Amino acid sequence: MRRHRKVVWSEGMFIAPQHFQQQDRHYYHYIERYIAAARGNQIYGCSELQIDRERLKIGKFAITSCKGIFPDGTYFENDRELILEVPAATLETDIMLAVPLAIDGEVEYGEQAENLRYFQENLSLFDASQAGNNAVDIPVAQVNARLIMAGEDTTGLCTIPVARVLECHDSGAVVLDHSFIPAAIQYQASALLTERMKELQVLTENRARMVMQRINNGMDRKSEQTLMREYLWLQTLNRWIPWIHNTLETPQTSTWEIYQQLNVMSAELASFEPAMAEPGPVLQSHNMKAAFNPLFSRLREQLSLVQSDSVKEYDWDTGLFEKRRLLRLMIPELHSMRDQRFVLCVQSSIGTASLAQLFPSACKLCGLSQIADVVRNGLSAVPLTALPVAPGELKPQPDVCYIEIDTRNAYWASMVEKREPLALHVDSRLPDLDLKLYALG
Repeated sequence: MRRHRKVVWSEGMFIAPQHFQQQDRHYYHYIERYIAAARGNQIYGCSELQIDRERLKIGKFAITSCKGIFPDGTYFENDRELILEVPAATLETDIMLAVPLAIDGEVEYGEQAENLRYFQENLSLFDASQAGNNAVDIPVAQVNARLIMAGEDTTGLCTIPVARVLECHDSGAVVLDHSFIPAAIQYQASALLTERMKELQVLTENRARMVMQRINNGMDRKSEQTLMREYLWLQTLNRWIPWIHNTLETPQTSTWEIYQQLNVMSAELASFEPAMAEPGPVLQSHNMKAAFNPLFSRLREQLSLVQSDSVKEYDWDTGLFEKRRLLRLMIPELHSMRDQRFVLCVQSSIGTASLAQLFPSACKLCGLSQIADVVRNGLSAVPLTALPVAPGELKPQPDVCYIEIDTRNAYWASMVEKREPLALHVDSRLPDLDLKLYALG
């Protein structure tokens, strides 16, 4: 703590370079501690990172520019090229950006090759308050950041990971791990995070369009109760679409803010599974991949999950109705719909009251292979029951009679097991029919 205390300036004191150096240390420490206290945590990493990928072909890793904060609070803004020769046998090794630590009694300024904390160079400056004065060469310093491989001696160094080498080809070309996320303060420093955010935008907007289409297609036949789930989906997606769009338009957004918001988004989407939200791992600057990769995978799964429609509509084949009073219907996925209810929506010129009373006895439903014997011999088929009101999943329609099919019957079980078409025979007591089958649940 003594190293960072404020200089006491008094009249008549003799001033040495150490006074100004101590004042610099005090200001640096003050700003660092103030920001850390305001943010509530220690955040470090790159806010900008430009990698020259062409150099990878010749076995070199190069950064053309970078900005950010080291773990010790040192801000760096590097506009010179940093190049590292990657050893030929390198395999699954991180590349680190490093700077010497500030140590009491150690010289901090020198030439770039000396690997001191700051390298110094001369800068010609003009007097900004008075014209005509000549320029003066003034020594200025820049953070002396350099690249090292993980595994090298890091004694006295402060480091942040910026890339990961998967392997080196025989040709000398370096292959980077594209799933690696460098320590990033702002998400623009990571090409992978930017790519994943764009992918998330596409998935979210596509899912919203699908939900909107389901709502539009079901407004005429589905009840408000059934459509409520779709409206909740749309409400949730519409809440996140603007945020994702604005985040992509603002690449300087904090990586921690993105991680926090995406966890909230995933928690909301988990409600539709339904499932209890799982807290994600703590985001750590030196290993962001461990937190972000599972989060993006979970979001991709939640947004790509095929949502089964609670109301499915099927139209009957009326090709044999005029000749044989027979309706046919093939449902390929019938064997996987054991937990669903099946309801017939029937309209006829005889009226709903007569239809509800007459339909169960005037019609016989079973598998196509059995219908001839059932009708010819007057056998019982799958029981049909008239419902007093429309099922909760369907929007009530005027002049429509709702008939529920007993799926526990042996004829129905046989038909499902054989995976054969449904056959419905209608006798002459019902002169005309408009018939649809709905699977509910």
